[in-house]
Amino acid sequence: MSEVGCLKDGNFQNLQVESTTILDTGDTTLTGTFKVKNDGATEGAFVVTGGTTNRNNLLVGAGTANNTSLEYGSTVLGMVPNAHGSGIANAAINTFIDKVGGVIYTTILIDLHAGLAAGGANDVIGTDGAAANAYIAEITSAVNGVPFNVEMWCTETPAGGDDDINVVVSATATDAENAAVTGGTVVVNGGDWTLGLYAQNDAGAVFAALSKKYVYLTAGTGDADAAYTAGKIGIRISGMSIDKAG
Repeated sequence: MSEVGCLKDGNFQNLQVESTTILDTGDTTLTGTFKVKNDGATEGAFVVTGGTTNRNNLLVGAGTANNTSLEYGSTVLGMVPNAHGSGIANAAINTFIDKVGGVIYTTILIDLHAGLAAGGANDVIGTDGAAANAYIAEITSAVNGVPFNVEMWCTETPAGGDDDINVVVSATATDAENAAVTGGTVVVNGGDWTLGLYAQNDAGAVFAALSKKYVYLTAGTGDADAAYTAGKIGIRISGMSIDKAG
């Protein structure tokens, strides 16, 4: 039974249906502009549901390698992360951007064991072999908001390289692994990192002004100038969103 009732004044009365599937076209690619309008809708004009396994993506965006927030509607929401430097191996980093209300959260996950190395005291951590441009993020107000808070945590104790890891910002994008940060300002100085350790700091006036927008990891003590054999850390930068007019 597909329907019961009669058509009256252009409307079905007492309509019963066996299935709520109206149209099944399989995989469909749409180019151009697709607009959905439903004035007065209480649940919104467009609702997307998916299965419980695999990815349920609204849209896959194109852009920075290994920045997996691009898999979650980045081009629709305008949330495409800025690229990290070429001195950080793609396998070692994942960057996510989420906007909640008026705050933008930039989350950077680092796998130190994926080709990164520490140098001397206060030197840049990056791809082993003095790779240049070893910044983990470029922070801009348009993409990341105005920074006001920086968090850092450890989910696997670093080994091989220095376990004393700091977050430092600079106006220079070209600094290399095992070299000093040019005019660096320390944002997080957490000491030796171990499993479960967490630190939270104000961004500070220099970082908030974004006069130094390139973010580096540095070796705090330089007591282990070597490639990492273990270590996972996360960094989250909170920024106040601004409109496109600034």
